[in-house]
Amino acid sequence: MIIDFHTHVFPYKMADAAMTKLQQQCEVPYYAPATVGSLIRTMDECGVDKSVVLNIVTKETQHEHVLSFAKEIDSERLISFGSVMPGSEYALEYVWKISDEGLKGIKLHPPLQRADVDDKRLFPVYDLARALNLVVVFHAGWDATYRDEMRASVEMTINVVKNFPGLKLVAAHMGGLRLARDVFDHLAGKYDLYFDTAYAADPWLDKEMFRDIIRRHGAERILFGSDYPWHLPSMEIGLINSLDIGEEEKKMILGENAARLLGL
Repeated sequence: MIIDFHTHVFPYKMADAAMTKLQQQCEVPYYAPATVGSLIRTMDECGVDKSVVLNIVTKETQHEHVLSFAKEIDSERLISFGSVMPGSEYALEYVWKISDEGLKGIKLHPPLQRADVDDKRLFPVYDLARALNLVVVFHAGWDATYRDEMRASVEMTINVVKNFPGLKLVAAHMGGLRLARDVFDHLAGKYDLYFDTAYAADPWLDKEMFRDIIRRHGAERILFGSDYPWHLPSMEIGLINSLDIGEEEKKMILGENAARLLGL
């Protein structure tokens, strides 16, 4: 089974407008429409069995809409995550709702949500997510929309891990977009969390460094992710299959680790 742990889609009627706006803001191209139908067709073309869809709340007023959409698209093929807004008086209520609705995790995006990943306003969210056995995925490292900020540095990630042992935590983009050396030196292999491979096929991450981070952190804690629609799953699958690592390690990364983490 191949599981893409990092994808994004929007409701059909707003997908084109949303992606056009995001592309203008970050000046980064995307490869496919951000709709459920397009994602599933792409999964079929690339041999992906299941995808985790990471929904993001960027305004407090979006909580109910995002939860409703997450519930609507959650299915056999799509494993949909909820989201909460840091600092919202409703944040813990929606952590409970995410769990009660049977969703398996929460997505945080510190740059878009305008809060550092170790902001103490998030600590009750992490604590409750841990108690409810929810997975927490967050955008780590640099972000193209807010290029001069760092909302999820390696140091901030370590602060979260130290404060919440046992939390099922996933630092996207191999622990930090454009932070590979810092991840290798200070995070990989030293702390109990997962990395996903989202957007790793882009030249921002040298292939040898990619392999070295896997070696240091352990293939059992790496999750295949594409960052669809910003990348296609075939791009990261091709990169993983090209690495000088064992076939069993590749199988773990491409799906076995995700299945274990998600309880599939």
